[in-house]
Amino acid sequence: MSSVLRSKKMIIPAAVLAVGAGATTLWAAEDGPQETVLDCGTFNFPKCGNSDTQFDDSFIESAPEVTARAVGGFGGEAECTPERTPVVFVHGNADRAVNWDSDITGPVGDHPVAPLSVYDEFRAAGYSGCELFGLTYLTDAEQKAPQDNYHEPEGYAEILDFVDAVRDYTGSEQVDIVSHSFGVSMSMAALTWDAETRNGEGWDRVERFVNIAGGLRGLGSCRVVGYANPIAKTCGSQNVFGEYVFGFHPDGAGYANNDWTGAEGPHSLRSMPSLHPDVAFYTISAGSYDQVHCTPNDRFEECAQGALFEPSENVRAQIDVGTGTPAAHIDNDMSDGAIFNMAAGDFDGVGHFKAKNNTGRILVEMLSTECRQAECTITYEFGPAVPVAPL
Repeated sequence: MSSVLRSKKMIIPAAVLAVGAGATTLWAAEDGPQETVLDCGTFNFPKCGNSDTQFDDSFIESAPEVTARAVGGFGGEAECTPERTPVVFVHGNADRAVNWDSDITGPVGDHPVAPLSVYDEFRAAGYSGCELFGLTYLTDAEQKAPQDNYHEPEGYAEILDFVDAVRDYTGSEQVDIVSHSFGVSMSMAALTWDAETRNGEGWDRVERFVNIAGGLRGLGSCRVVGYANPIAKTCGSQNVFGEYVFGFHPDGAGYANNDWTGAEGPHSLRSMPSLHPDVAFYTISAGSYDQVHCTPNDRFEECAQGALFEPSENVRAQIDVGTGTPAAHIDNDMSDGAIFNMAAGDFDGVGHFKAKNNTGRILVEMLSTECRQAECTITYEFGPAVPVAPL
């Protein structure tokens, strides 16, 4: 249990809503964000234009080596005492930490526009700057070449060192992790790698883990690209010489073997909750409207399930928020550095990126209440949100 108690003290809402089996949700959208310590700047979907380094001086002084090595990030607030389990945000491929403050670009169908970014939703819910942290672990060159990025121990060490720096700064034994896409599998692999190779605490560091559109079962598009294509290293299978080096190719026979995207074993991403029963797991998925998961010409049922955990008592909620334009098919033109078309729900609904940007209200519920399934969507009115079960 975290040494920092999970506080239920939030901004006083206009109303208190009863949810499900006695759960209580506190919210007041009109209160808006509190004074922010992260600023997106000019926004051009899907990215913010402001500086990626927005650490508070107090956090830099607390962890000079970690913050100096980081490409960027945010977090910390002088003269601030954490009252909740601190949150560590881990971005996806081609992304950076500042984009957790991304603007909301438009309405989803007949639903109202979400008023606040993910970061500002947490601030509006009463989280302080000393309870919210983000790390940029991809260099500028890596951000510009996402097809070359894969899971490897150097990245794991950077994430783990940042988590430990947050723990030291806040005095908390544990953190909550909110991760998107590549950041989901990077974080999960890092926690597993630490426990098994460095005799570290691994998953003991984490109280709650939120997976947003993670490639838990690999990416269907990688079946078309191939498990050893030098033009798209991110689609590789598990390295035969190093079990902690892998890409997003779904598990297959022979050299295409990938324990991480497979269904069984201690490295199976989809089965990780059953291996760590003391951690609460959550999923937000865009289902078949996710243009990263759903780009092959077939297997659409498979891709819609790509971000889902296997059943386990500690998987508290798996929510499909996808809607809008159906996902486009595979893009075999690698000249733009992408293995998929920038299409699907993000055009006019919710796809791979807006599953992150639009759902701050759900994320707050997941981390600040004891919600399960539909209870976690009670304050979300900015698009459909359907509880789903895995295959």
